[in-house]
Amino acid sequence: MNRRLFVRADGNEEIGIGHIMRSMTIANVFRRAGYACTYISSNPIKRDVFDRYDYDVIDIDYPFDIKSAEEAYDVLRIINKYGNGYLLVDSYYAGNDYLSILRQGTTLICINSTTKRLNTDYLINENIACNREYIEELYSGTGTMLLLGSDYSPIRDEFVRRNYQTRKKVTRIMVTTGGGDQHNFMTKFVRRIRNIRRYDPIHFTMVSGGYNIYYDELSNEANKTENVVVISNPKNMADLMMESDLAISAGGTTILELSVIGVPAIGISVADDQRAGLSFMGKTGMIQYAGHTTDVGFWDVLIECLDDAIDNYSNRKTLSTKSRSCFDGKGAERIFLQITGEK
Repeated sequence: MNRRLFVRADGNEEIGIGHIMRSMTIANVFRRAGYACTYISSNPIKRDVFDRYDYDVIDIDYPFDIKSAEEAYDVLRIINKYGNGYLLVDSYYAGNDYLSILRQGTTLICINSTTKRLNTDYLINENIACNREYIEELYSGTGTMLLLGSDYSPIRDEFVRRNYQTRKKVTRIMVTTGGGDQHNFMTKFVRRIRNIRRYDPIHFTMVSGGYNIYYDELSNEANKTENVVVISNPKNMADLMMESDLAISAGGTTILELSVIGVPAIGISVADDQRAGLSFMGKTGMIQYAGHTTDVGFWDVLIECLDDAIDNYSNRKTLSTKSRSCFDGKGAERIFLQITGEK
């Protein structure tokens, strides 16, 4: 096997940057072990994400949400030009027609939480709420190696082994929806809290991702609100989390990073595929779950969760302890070991 890892992943205003960041966490482990790592991404894509972590990226001109046979053959041509290796595909749009072509020409790794059987050599389903028994039966006899559950959640090194202490008083709250904000949640949140007097002493940091199409609107609302600041695409996310007494976060990688550090968190779904994982985390006491941003009554539930978290130090401390106990931050290392057999 050529010591190369190729990653097929995209990021844009609609899907955010989560697919790139979690796959990059896995690629980081491969790279530390001496593998050459190259991204293959559809336009539009922000190059600074790759430049920040010093990754080579090859642009291909295909729609991010349509995975065609033509694209699959082009990806294989790129891979073969460099001498083959592993291919990691992180896309919910990759169906079996597309994957079957790729699997014929390379060793295929998929990150996906679908309940449909995929044609791949390795399946990573990091969803803490995944139904292991169902998935194992679904893939029985296929030869696919299954890497299931939170033990395989890829978390970047900067979030691991932090000495976070739950503070008795909430004075700083971080709010984020990841790379994008397709429902304009953060702007609506600022408008909601502006005239609630009990929040006046609390400093709210709105962390806006690089694909937030509502950034200007959010900034305008924050400028009208004394206790709100907006930080765009920060490079020190772990430090911001450490400074926070409480967080409001969408599902995906960010809520896992908060859990590894131990920041008490309120989870909100901004996409349907986040519901199951966040609901499970809420029921098991890792976070408070407020529901999907489009649910009827969502804002009332969110404010209730927020007030409860602010008022109850004991509950925040329990959330912190429980979340840290469920995620150790070693998922990417386990993935590398299972796929390559190397330590």
